[in-house]
Amino acid sequence: MECLTKYLIRTADGSAYRSGNLDGMRHPAVDGKMIRAAGGMRKLLEEADELEKAGLIRTERKNLGADIVRIHYPVSAIPELCRRAGVEDPRERQLRWIPTAGKWAREAEGTFLEAYYGTLMQRLESGQEVKKPDMEDEDFFRCLNRAAAVDTPVWRREFSSEVLHDSKLFEKKYQDKVVTVLEKYSPLSEEGMTADDILRVHGIKTYSQTLEWKGPLIYRIGNGSPIDSSVNIFGTVINAQTLEQAVPAAVPGIRRILLIENKANYESMDFRADTLYIYCHGFFSPKELKFLGTLTEIAGENTEYLHWGDMDLGGIRIFLYNQRKLFPGLKPYRMDPAAYETAIAEGAGIPLKKEKKEKLQKLDAGDLEEMKNCILKTGLEIEQEALLLPEKIRKVLDK
Repeated sequence: MECLTKYLIRTADGSAYRSGNLDGMRHPAVDGKMIRAAGGMRKLLEEADELEKAGLIRTERKNLGADIVRIHYPVSAIPELCRRAGVEDPRERQLRWIPTAGKWAREAEGTFLEAYYGTLMQRLESGQEVKKPDMEDEDFFRCLNRAAAVDTPVWRREFSSEVLHDSKLFEKKYQDKVVTVLEKYSPLSEEGMTADDILRVHGIKTYSQTLEWKGPLIYRIGNGSPIDSSVNIFGTVINAQTLEQAVPAAVPGIRRILLIENKANYESMDFRADTLYIYCHGFFSPKELKFLGTLTEIAGENTEYLHWGDMDLGGIRIFLYNQRKLFPGLKPYRMDPAAYETAIAEGAGIPLKKEKKEKLQKLDAGDLEEMKNCILKTGLEIEQEALLLPEKIRKVLDK
């Protein structure tokens, strides 16, 4: 419960006080807020008398001294007021937090978190009230710094056990807070990524990572013998550990490489000797990008690189990500105005939400600018699964 003393502390507290740039006198008027904070006029008078006798404040009165209209006190009295109220002096707390932030910043030197800690230090030194992050929560900073330094993929619960000695605590308490920072400061984070995507590209696995494809891709594991995946006509799946060690060796006969965003559509593709279908699932992780990036080195010069995904904000972002990070020559597949209009005619449209519309308007869609304008014009998006008509898909792909 607040009292007059705490109210006077709060009245003086601010960035100027916390940064050490406030001095002189404070002169708050006795009003309804002060009276309520003190617990009523009677308690206010009693506490004011006590503080005045201690030489901490001076009161301005009327009605022969029965009523207080204003209180005068020097900023220099705040530390003693804090001591009497049993609370930490805001200025002292700020001074305590600055070296704390410095300690975590030094631990993160050389990582992308330098910018984050630079901003945090600036906020503290300027006297800003810092509630996020919780400066008293060392476990948050441990999680954050460790997330920026993961070099070998680790499971989320394994990460939590290592840092917090509790396999579930990271997910329960710290994941959202850490992801918020990674989302803003990490060069690996892309707008539109989910929390799982962001953790995954930083080496924290939230689910079993696999890479799937259909087609005659030959690869090696380490220095092992070549493995011809063309015998797996229904598709090949390699897990995260294999992905770390595997290297594509050849793609004989391949004329086009098609990234497919959605699993159901990928599953519907029949094996073709001239096409490599790759299940995209969303944003590729660094390990996937490294594996797939070598395809441009071993594929023929006339190989087409195509991407087939949702005709929505997320689909555009994923296409642009793959074009920038993976295949510079990547082109959209069935993500043009004609395909969009056909999908709308078949009733596949989903209403575009206001917040997504605003983001889409600001996005430079590159090769998908025409499709973006179609979405904005109709106010409808298309999810790839809605077009799952296997016989039509095969007919189109066979052209």
